[in-house]
Amino acid sequence: MAGPPVERPVKHAELEAVCRRHGVGLVYLFGSLEKRGLDILRGVSVVAEDRLADLDVGVVTVGPLPDVADRPAFYAVLFGDLEDLFHPLRLDLSLLEENHSVFQAEAVKGTCVYELGEDFRERYEMRVLRRAADFLPVLRQFHREVIEEVTKR
Repeated sequence: MAGPPVERPVKHAELEAVCRRHGVGLVYLFGSLEKRGLDILRGVSVVAEDRLADLDVGVVTVGPLPDVADRPAFYAVLFGDLEDLFHPLRLDLSLLEENHSVFQAEAVKGTCVYELGEDFRERYEMRVLRRAADFLPVLRQFHREVIEEVTKR
């Protein structure tokens, strides 16, 4: 005998439809408004109290990103659909593949609210974490040099 159906967030079907329409395989919520974004997906009414704060949303496409010439149109349409979904929060949408691995690793620390499949997510996260581990020392050295240069002035 099967147990009761697993409860899915109220807006999960809407998020899934957006992802399928745009070829998105992963969606992460992260940053200071992560919990409020999760509330919205659960159907909880949310008020945007801080007009300067935004909901950080990172997406990973199933295939390669559109060509550079087509990317602004892709971004604009995806942004509009996700903005409608997460209203009234302001949206900060990142195409994660465009960002360096340390930024992607920070996004992965958030909550994955949509995945095309567990294998897809695990392969992406493993790839990102490996690259971030390789790149982090270089980024730290860069920051030290910038701070040193700024403090000399």
